[in-house]
Amino acid sequence: MTFRDNIPTEMLEEDRQQQSLALIWQEEGHVSKHANWSRLQGGRSNPVWRITSDDMPHDLVCKLYDEAATTPLFANDGTREALALKHLAGTGIAPDFVAFLDSALGASVLYRHVDGTPWSGAVEDVARLMATLHQIEAPEGLPETITSPVTLIAETCAMADASGITLPPPPPFTDDLPAASRCFLHGDIVPGNILATENGLRLIDWQCPAIGDPAADIAIFLSPAMQVLYGNRPLSPAEQAAFLKAYVDAGGDAIGSARYGALAPLFHWRMACYCHWRTAHGDTAYSDVAELERRASEQG
Repeated sequence: MTFRDNIPTEMLEEDRQQQSLALIWQEEGHVSKHANWSRLQGGRSNPVWRITSDDMPHDLVCKLYDEAATTPLFANDGTREALALKHLAGTGIAPDFVAFLDSALGASVLYRHVDGTPWSGAVEDVARLMATLHQIEAPEGLPETITSPVTLIAETCAMADASGITLPPPPPFTDDLPAASRCFLHGDIVPGNILATENGLRLIDWQCPAIGDPAADIAIFLSPAMQVLYGNRPLSPAEQAAFLKAYVDAGGDAIGSARYGALAPLFHWRMACYCHWRTAHGDTAYSDVAELERRASEQG
């Protein structure tokens, strides 16, 4: 028996996958044949590598999209990430786009590596970053996201029906809401997708951008489950209020903030169901945080 015989099958498959990707990107002329590929940790959906070489001007990141990683709340679309990164070039909000291709291995994107650490600081900084994004005109070609009470309830019931989840009734809500604005949404602003750099905060992982109600982005960031899953803690009521104030003060959409306040119980109810859906599909980390969302929904 050789040393390689003791390596788990999934690790061997990942090694072959990385080598094939390296050859493809070398052929495209974007990656040096002498480059070193090292797997980055933290991503929940796709394998991601950092690429370094003395004969490349910048370190790169390569992300390979797993088609099976799409979920009812989060898309996983490489073409949308490439579209968003190209559109945001020069804004200082996102990594610098390099290239995109679709091969036999699947879709993959290259962008310049961003030196930074996952956000764990002041919520006001994230609020200002989100407000800046929501003021940028969205690129053509992104799907619309809808956050009406009827749609939120329908999405939640569909998740529950698909996995045999018993749902509590939806929390009370009002139909007397201002019309939703149409903003450029990241779609997944969680602590792990916010990097603190020497030049401020940057947003990474743009595989589910959309156009729609800014309340959708606000709800993801303020979700206690999403905070805990990415190594943080649930935000206190004071922190949530500080976030919403800083968002509006920075030019964020005041209507979106107001809609979030009215729809928060439904957003938490939907996220609680999503946590059960993820648990039913094998991601046990979500089983520990569903209760956080249920309590938040009840507290309103």
